[in-house]
Amino acid sequence: MPDFAPPAPYFTRRRYSDIEVAPFKTGGGVGTDVNRYAIALVSVFAVVALAGCGTPGGTGTPTQSPANQSDTTVDGPYDLPLNGTAIRERHRGVLTDAGSFSFRQDTVVRAAASGALLQYTNVSAQVDRSSGVYRLLENGTTTPPTAVYVDENGTAYLRERSAGQIAYDRQSGAGGNTDAYLYPEINRYIRGLNFSYEGTETTNGATVHVYAANGTDRLDPDEHGLTFLDPASLSALSAELRVAADGSLRSFRYDVTSGPRQNGRLRYVVDIEYAGVGSTTVREPSWLGEAKNVTSE
Repeated sequence: MPDFAPPAPYFTRRRYSDIEVAPFKTGGGVGTDVNRYAIALVSVFAVVALAGCGTPGGTGTPTQSPANQSDTTVDGPYDLPLNGTAIRERHRGVLTDAGSFSFRQDTVVRAAASGALLQYTNVSAQVDRSSGVYRLLENGTTTPPTAVYVDENGTAYLRERSAGQIAYDRQSGAGGNTDAYLYPEINRYIRGLNFSYEGTETTNGATVHVYAANGTDRLDPDEHGLTFLDPASLSALSAELRVAADGSLRSFRYDVTSGPRQNGRLRYVVDIEYAGVGSTTVREPSWLGEAKNVTSE
């Protein structure tokens, strides 16, 4: 999906028609007892977080939102105008120190008039950076339900459900690849918007600071980084950023609607959430034993 691509799992899964097929073992009692030809599981270093381009660290020049907004001091952890690069780096530092966290991102494109679902991607992850263990769940319009578990030795186990079958694979060398989940690449979606500080609210028993932007009248399309839709043609826009007192991102919602298009208006919504910062426990999935048995040499 353009723009807000989910954090790439550390595997490139190619379609059947795109590769020279490789044996991929099915689970016992599911399908047949022989290897079926399916998807090659390849361990790669994820250089993409939410932006869909660039390295996790990022090299862009910090940009405020919008550039012509006067500096304003507020009671929250970030003064106005918001600086997306500064938010990302501070968030990364907090999560690195905390060691563990949970991440969720839902991305949806709908027909604005009818609400018909056109495309979606759902990603969730539980990460323990101290041990290197993490779990990933992914599902989407073009992605079959997929679960990944990476153990403390850097061995990744994949479980995929497709065409009524459950398939497993394993790949070594996946350890140390949790950085992508530390980098919410929201800077280019924050810049060009006129955020205001809305005060605090309680979410899941914790106090968060709320920043919001609404409407397109003060949108700077030349600064705004949306590429999936033309920023100058947006007919509706809202964005909400919730951060903890330490500056770490807790949620970000981005909701825009295009102006008239040849194929109708589109509504593009992204919800991002971080939870369990410093308290997330990554548990082994119930299917791990079967995955080990099926993929053993």
